[in-house]
Amino acid sequence: MNRRFIVAIGQIPPPTDGLAYITLEYVKLLSEDHDVKVVNISPRVGKRGLAYHFLRTVSVLLASMHLVFNTWRGNRICYMPCQSDFGVVYTIYLLTVARLLGYPTYLHHHNFGYINEKRRMMEIALHAAGSKVMHIFLCERMQERFGHTYWKPQRAIVISNAAFVSPQTGRGLPSHGVPIKIGLLSNLNREKGLHLFLDLLRAARDKGLNIRGTLAGPVREADDRRIIEAAQKDLGDRLSYSGPLYGDEKVQFYESIDVFVFPTTYANEAQPTVLYEALAAGNLVIAYERGCIASQVNGHGLVIPKDQSFIPAAISWLQELRSEGFAQRRTAIARHSFGIHDIERTRAKIAFSSHADAQNDSRT
Repeated sequence: MNRRFIVAIGQIPPPTDGLAYITLEYVKLLSEDHDVKVVNISPRVGKRGLAYHFLRTVSVLLASMHLVFNTWRGNRICYMPCQSDFGVVYTIYLLTVARLLGYPTYLHHHNFGYINEKRRMMEIALHAAGSKVMHIFLCERMQERFGHTYWKPQRAIVISNAAFVSPQTGRGLPSHGVPIKIGLLSNLNREKGLHLFLDLLRAARDKGLNIRGTLAGPVREADDRRIIEAAQKDLGDRLSYSGPLYGDEKVQFYESIDVFVFPTTYANEAQPTVLYEALAAGNLVIAYERGCIASQVNGHGLVIPKDQSFIPAAISWLQELRSEGFAQRRTAIARHSFGIHDIERTRAKIAFSSHADAQNDSRT
């Protein structure tokens, strides 16, 4: 294998979000076969404002200096996730520097916002990157939609986030008379499905279904915290809240539930890591169709079109769950996740090991 020197520029936890987590995991994977210089451009400031953008600008300028310092390396590569919203300005700058210095560049897309809606700043970023940059997409749909919104990239590869989620051992669904346990783990707010999850539990109670729900994750807004507290009083033992979970506690959360419910309405939703984590534990999934979610679930649950009402469809599906004989389904889901995980990790490594793919002289 041809060992390379990779300048990896991106946000590394803390703070932890989906983009930062996947970037960190990708860097770990690349470090197994290559020499990787990690340049963290996370401002480490929670709220956006003057301090946030000042620190972010400084970190991006320092990152560009690392590109300059390593131009002498003949086997150099630049890897960076594509930013969104105002962050595209930083991506444009870094892509321009990398292109001027002749870096073969890999641009990793994690956001459907600029794919669902054509944006001028993204067009500028693509021109700054040049025609020979390697685009990394999360699913076939993302690649196809990107081509329709802008233009079809000359170089592209699909690598799903399944590569960075380790499968767990699945369990069977509960036997008759035992509650079905549903769960939601995320940043708990309206966009990520908090309100719909609570409404689903209320609808299940009103229908007489034996269903219990567990929430996990941080709550940043006071209004959302009050909504959870009110729901706990209303639903009693049908609802529990575990708070933010990490490491083994997060694994235990997935192992304690049967169905992961993710009614996200987040406009930029791409390929949420929590869905792969749930599937890796053998959970069935109920989710809204956004981004790459349909291909993630891949028949292991219910994907509801985003123009349909979530609650009636989810209730109907849950009512039929046991009668359709899902007792052994969870183990099969976990095994399938293991296979996908292995395939995607291999694909991710190959993308950076192919000499032909790496030699994209971005000065052209």
